[in-house]
Amino acid sequence: MTVINIATDLPNSITTLEQIAAWSNLALRTIYPTLEAVEGVGINERVAQAGIFYVASSNYYRMLNRTSLLVSPDHLIGGAKMWTYVQEFGSTALPAGFKS
Repeated sequence: MTVINIATDLPNSITTLEQIAAWSNLALRTIYPTLEAVEGVGINERVAQAGIFYVASSNYYRMLNRTSLLVSPDHLIGGAKMWTYVQEFGSTALPAGFKS
């Protein structure tokens, strides 16, 4: 698993859920750029995707994120919060550029 220490790895500049979602997806995309998940019969997708796109009609840039997370079947019988059943992609360390 890619372990993070919230106190030291999460940049102080992150103050919203939107920012942490972007940070997390960008980190996962950087660490696992080619890792794929089987999402259906004959359907494979990269587990983490993120991209910045310009929308000319509104003159805005948008970040589109997509993450495909494996969830333990224990979520069906356990009583914990849903995110605690999410499985790891691998054991690659968080790159220094993502740390505060």
